[in-house]
Amino acid sequence: MSISQENKNKLKSLLGDDRVFFKDETQMDQATFLSFGTDRTKVYVPDYEILTFPKNTQEVSEIVKFAFENDIKIVPSGGRTGYAGGAVAKSGEIVISLTKMDQVLDFDPFFGSLTVQAGMITKNLHKEAEERGFYFPVDFAATGSSHIGGNIATNAGGVRVVHYGLIRQWVLGLKVVTGTGEILEFNGEILKNNTGYDLKHLFIGSEGTLGIITECTLKLTKKPADNRILFTAVPDFPSILELFKETHNMSLPILAFEFLTKYCLDKVMDHLHVPDPFSEVSPYYVLMEFEITEESDDEKLFSFLETIMEKGYVSDGSLAQNSRQAETFWKYREGISESISIDYTVHKNDISLPLRNMNPFLEDMQSLLSSKYPGFEIALFGHIGDGNLHLNIVKPKDLSDSEFFSQCKKVDPSMFELLQKHHGSISAEHGIGLLKKDFLHFSRSSAEIEVMRMIKKSLDPKNLLNPGKILP
Repeated sequence: MSISQENKNKLKSLLGDDRVFFKDETQMDQATFLSFGTDRTKVYVPDYEILTFPKNTQEVSEIVKFAFENDIKIVPSGGRTGYAGGAVAKSGEIVISLTKMDQVLDFDPFFGSLTVQAGMITKNLHKEAEERGFYFPVDFAATGSSHIGGNIATNAGGVRVVHYGLIRQWVLGLKVVTGTGEILEFNGEILKNNTGYDLKHLFIGSEGTLGIITECTLKLTKKPADNRILFTAVPDFPSILELFKETHNMSLPILAFEFLTKYCLDKVMDHLHVPDPFSEVSPYYVLMEFEITEESDDEKLFSFLETIMEKGYVSDGSLAQNSRQAETFWKYREGISESISIDYTVHKNDISLPLRNMNPFLEDMQSLLSSKYPGFEIALFGHIGDGNLHLNIVKPKDLSDSEFFSQCKKVDPSMFELLQKHHGSISAEHGIGLLKKDFLHFSRSSAEIEVMRMIKKSLDPKNLLNPGKILP
């Protein structure tokens, strides 16, 4: 696609020379330019024409109107931390980066809510909430670079879903720009608002295909009084499930329940240079985080550890004695994605199942992987407390990337058939994007997909917003 000088001048008049860049000009080096048109997937090569940096909702609206008038497709760009190809621009699009939209817009100390622009980095949002005496509980490994708008657009979960739920539960209001450039605002200043369809929920998890989220009002809560981290070695996967059931008997609130395999632990120790947590090797490990409010709660945790060891659910365990050890324990879990993604090529499957179906699924899955991926290494970890598994297939060194991804795509349908059999979902929190859109029918009926198409057409009549994502 060739951009006329007239259209270039029009865009520059909207934003200024320092906030719009063109592929065929030299204002920005190509590597930096292209980096705004991709995410953490390694399957697709970015190839787009225009990069823009709006500072407010009105400017986003003007850019979308420009694209609508000129039939130019649009890809919203946030922190680009996704793993489904949802932020990839590969077909001459205009990329709208929300990087410069990172301001606090409003704070309500009575209601306990914070309104921010969608480009705010999640970790900065945590800080803004805490400085005001509140707490925003959605947290995950990418909080240092992901944007809150992207979190909402993918309905992010993270490590404390078992206690706090998905981000959907914390969104009170949104401001979005539709595919025609129209600005929609869904009120977030009141908790009770029973006035028909709650339209904001259409945009939560829509991956930028229905509208570009530009502002959000988020519900805040109180920060846990204190917490304790318990890291345990577990002999087999069924024991992980029994261990989780055992936490139901605890009087202490459980904030997180995470698991990983020995393979994952080894990769984290190699990459982050952290020590081995136990003297004896174990095939599985579980990290649990509990909220405590009084001194006697520590005794309850030690008693809990004794009980689960007596029952054989864990072979070893350690309660973090200080903040440094607690941070190290979390590194074993949160360092996995970085450790395997940076040093290896990985095919990621982010899936979820009912916990009662988890063990039979894994037995079927192990048989499938043994037959379809002989010799391939599998990195398995996840938020077991909410049924979310991250199944990462690691590319052998003697295989090219293209051949590896080709083999994985051939096997994915068999994997998703197993998920369907065990009533699971092909995507728990990473979204559909480009990578999984051809497999959407394993989790959505044809009638549901048709309704999704109708909604898409009503809000984005020219199919310009994040084209090719989610819907096959």
